[in-house]
Amino acid sequence: MPLDTTTAPRTSIREPQVVFAPNPDTTGTLTINPVFAELFARVRLVSAAGFFELPGEVVSGHADRHVMRVEVPGAPRAFYLKRQHVVGWREKLRNRRAGFGWASRCAREAELLKQLEAAKLPAPRWAAAGTHGNRAFLLVEEVPGAVDLRRVLSDNTLSRAQRRALATRLGETVAAVHAAGFSSPDLTAKHVLVNPDTLAITFLDWQSAERSASASEPERTNALGALHASLAETLSPPPERVRVLRAYRASSLPAQQNAERMPLNALVLRAAARHAKRRSIRDQLQPEGASQKQRLVWLAGEAVCAIPEIAVEWPKPAVAPPFYSPGANDSITLRVLGRDATLVRGYTSAPVGRFRAWARATPWRSPGVTIGRVLFHLQRYGVPGPRLLAFGQRLTSAIGAEWFALYESPPGVPLQKWRHTASSAARRAVLDRVTDGLAKLHAAGCVLTDPQAAFAVCDGAVCVADPRAVRIVRRVSASVRRRDIRDVARLLGVE
Repeated sequence: MPLDTTTAPRTSIREPQVVFAPNPDTTGTLTINPVFAELFARVRLVSAAGFFELPGEVVSGHADRHVMRVEVPGAPRAFYLKRQHVVGWREKLRNRRAGFGWASRCAREAELLKQLEAAKLPAPRWAAAGTHGNRAFLLVEEVPGAVDLRRVLSDNTLSRAQRRALATRLGETVAAVHAAGFSSPDLTAKHVLVNPDTLAITFLDWQSAERSASASEPERTNALGALHASLAETLSPPPERVRVLRAYRASSLPAQQNAERMPLNALVLRAAARHAKRRSIRDQLQPEGASQKQRLVWLAGEAVCAIPEIAVEWPKPAVAPPFYSPGANDSITLRVLGRDATLVRGYTSAPVGRFRAWARATPWRSPGVTIGRVLFHLQRYGVPGPRLLAFGQRLTSAIGAEWFALYESPPGVPLQKWRHTASSAARRAVLDRVTDGLAKLHAAGCVLTDPQAAFAVCDGAVCVADPRAVRIVRRVSASVRRRDIRDVARLLGVE
């Protein structure tokens, strides 16, 4: 069914296909693993710009970078493309101090993957890396038959003996990495791949790692603590975790064992308690099923990012009305895939914000991207709210940007409007449901910025109505929790 809106003509396009053409832009840098040189030459992937344009689905992402699963015709398996939107001076300086030169995260990880391969340690094989303008990319080959450690443990397909063997192998493999001098600051559950048949282990995400003669005690316990904290207790009982540590210590270098100031278990638990406060760790503790539903496709760089069902029907060129409309700064209702959807669009002039982002070497977020980030975050944590359909931003000048966010219109009536016709008993009952909703929001690291617009009521149930009324924060204090509950109670008149 084509994308149908009330302000744009009916448009139907075929699903995006992997078709390559020579990119006339040959600027930038490009390094290709000789193993893949013939493959890429055959499909005319000969420039950094060409790699940036590979189509695929986003599997994970951050404000300044994301990872896509892409396919190259003729390749026996898929690849994962890491794309950095912005490579700042701070990042380059940090990598230079670590001994990797004035380079991006992608270049640093590519170098480490080469060293890991030479040391015969379990890491994905790099295929290509490069830069284009202020962007960088790294392409790595998919590990065949491997799945996330969390999924292997949650599927309950391994026997008890296999689980014990996996725990032992995990400890031994981490020890081998550290004994070879590699630190592993990003060693968390989602970065551990396991082949359920062979129990072979592969570690992902090496962009922050370093190499020395031997990993230090803080580096080792920090990595083990992160792994421990990122794995839900329901997935791995204490005996299996102890087995991992025993295997790790037994396989560690004698010098590393002798350098321990206190029992390894205690050091790891202390590090795990520290890591448990990180939002990225809390994200990994969410049920695996929720995160699997989160899929995005980038259609025009930052200009359009949509879920696959919407991406298939998106008009070409991607930057088109009603999503981008010069001078528009409003919120309208559309019909999308047979459902009501809300389109929020606008133009933002942010000289201070853009300058601050440039000075800090961090990406700048428009309101549209912020809305998309909030909705994606709420879905990950299972907070009832609108479903994200698409979002994007387009920088139009040194200080200005056009942006939009498209999401399913929330059902029901806004809480602010509903309260005027509800009885006192009904308002008290709904307050209990709103309080439960606030508890989920706070657990997800979110707070209210506009209590009057935040919620809607539908058949007694409560959901987030306006993502602009919610903000993601690093820490939700007890006073902020009380404030949010007090503001909603005051809105309902049941203080």
